[in-house]
This record gives sequence, C-alpha cells and structure tokens, in this order.
Amino acid sequence: MDRIRDSILAGALAGWLGNVPKEIMTWSFHFLGWIKYTFVHIASGFYYSAENLGAPLSLLTGAITDWVIAGAFGVMLLFILRYTGTDYAVFKGMGFGAVFYILAFGIGMALDISRATLVTPLPDFLLLMAHFVIGGVSGWALKRYFSEAVRPKVEQ
Repeated sequence: MDRIRDSILAGALAGWLGNVPKEIMTWSFHFLGWIKYTFVHIASGFYYSAENLGAPLSLLTGAITDWVIAGAFGVMLLFILRYTGTDYAVFKGMGFGAVFYILAFGIGMALDISRATLVTPLPDFLLLMAHFVIGGVSGWALKRYFSEAVRPKVEQ
C-alpha cells in the first residue's frame, strides 16, 4: 500500500481503516445497552425522524454517510500530517479525533443537526473514546502504509 501516492485515496483508506474499530466499539456499546445510538444512527438522523432511525434503509443511508465522513476525516488528517510531520502520528490523530468530535457532536448536537440525541454523559464519553480510536488508527495507518502520500509534493 506504500505505493499509493494520491492524497485523497490514501486519506480515505486510512480513515476507513480507522472507522473499522470505531464501528466495532460503538456497535458493541449499542448491543450492551450502554448507548442508544451508534454513529450510523446519528448519521441517519441527518435525514430521517427519530422514529425511523432503526429502519433498514435509514441504517444503510446512515452507514454510507458515516463511511463518507470517515474518509473525509482521513483526508483531513493526511493534510495535517503533511504539514506537521508524521512524528507522533497516532497522538496527532487522537487529538484531531477529539477536535473533530467536539466540532461535529458538540456544535452539531447543540444545533440539532441530527434527530438522534445523546441525553446522558455515558454515550458522549464512549463516543469521544471512539473518536480517539479512529484518529489513532488513521494516524498510524497514514504513517505506516501511506507515507508516500503524506510526504509533501515536490514540484519538478
């Protein structure tokens, strides 16, 4: 994978790699009853009423949206690492994941962008932890597998 030099493709792949453990975590939390809504539910809440968040097509739309957002997250992280360097890429990714969570969920939930609401501190905390994971794994993947895409482009 080190031969991928395209910034968008490499960033999206890294974001998707980070999204796998994030989704495993949040669906585990959901099935344990610790959270009512996963990121897929929250993303489907951009489009559908709260009553329809569990419908199969709502979940499919939410899943597609969540994976597109994860790809965009990876692309943004790639550009951050390009301009700050890949030293401590995992920690930089975790930090970016936390900032992303604060902006997307702190501001987004305050503006009622999604019909899915997080009403207690536990879901907020667990979903913040999941953003540390997507950031850390995406940062690791960018440094480990996509270093050629992260390097600044040299004009010839």
